[in-house]
Amino acid sequence: MKNKKAKKARKPSPNRLKCQISGESRMSNKTYIANKGDKFGVTGNVWASFYVSKEALKELKLEVEAGGLDKAADIYKVDKSRVIKWLRYNGRGEFVSQDLVSA
Repeated sequence: MKNKKAKKARKPSPNRLKCQISGESRMSNKTYIANKGDKFGVTGNVWASFYVSKEALKELKLEVEAGGLDKAADIYKVDKSRVIKWLRYNGRGEFVSQDLVSA
């Protein structure tokens, strides 16, 4: 009989990015995360804590354009400052226009 070793539980990778809106995660690498953090003047861990997937970012932009930052913050149940950081850290520096007409 073959010697069966007990399977070791793998340690979760620190290079896994988790979307703050959808909860989906994806693999990345240490250099990518560090470079993204440097680009925005924060550490890689801080940048990763505001990571949003491409699909979720598209939906977020639509919400901000339709109702503004305050409405998007209410929908996602977060602070307005977090919505701003999601857009700033994950967009390509694009300006997201807001519908400022009050309903």
